[in-house]
Amino acid sequence: MIRIAILDDEKADLEKEEQITRQYFYNRQAESEIATYQSVEWFLLGLTEEQFDIYILDAEMPVKNGIEVAKEIRKLYPEPVIIYVTNHLNYAVEAYEVNTYRYIAKDTMEKGLNAAYETLLPILLAKEERYYIVKKRSELEKIAYSDIFYVKKEGKCAVIVHRNGETSVRDSLSAVEKALGSREFIVADRGYLANIRHVMKMKSRELYMRNGNIITVGRERFKHVRKAILDYWKPANKKSIVK
Repeated sequence: MIRIAILDDEKADLEKEEQITRQYFYNRQAESEIATYQSVEWFLLGLTEEQFDIYILDAEMPVKNGIEVAKEIRKLYPEPVIIYVTNHLNYAVEAYEVNTYRYIAKDTMEKGLNAAYETLLPILLAKEERYYIVKKRSELEKIAYSDIFYVKKEGKCAVIVHRNGETSVRDSLSAVEKALGSREFIVADRGYLANIRHVMKMKSRELYMRNGNIITVGRERFKHVRKAILDYWKPANKKSIVK
């Protein structure tokens, strides 16, 4: 299912954006879920609780403008698509600093949104979230890869640090790495397995993670970790230039 959030303080525009979006995905027989918000405050209150595939934002709104809202989204979620539908074209340059996919004028919203969805649909349908399943005697837990910041070793256990807290599994760090089986996760040191998608900065031998924590990289791992991060970031950089 493709999940779309639409934020616009103008009720008429919000309803039109919803109608265009609902009609497009209905015509393509693609299952979708659409949430609409007229209040920036309500939108931000629910931001940490659920993630959408696409965010449709107005650029000029009370309390926080659309650029500030996008920055809040990017603090939590690097993957979703952000599209602006607005009358305020003066924000266009700033919009691309938060990796905006499209910047559409409101008087061309139907044509612009349909064109954007037509390009995005096959990409979104092909995308499939992966999950790490934690099995305990009386408990099962499913943790999305995209929610995992890093995994750390604590005694005989591995602790998964994720968006909703921490989950301990009685397994070795190497066993968890093997089970994850993704190039996104890289051994930073003997006791840490970092998710590259949540590395915001690498300075000297320190990884600054999206959740505010810092992981130290082992000396012998430094070059390997740095190269892995650069290789992972390169495709995203190319996409930004094209847009």
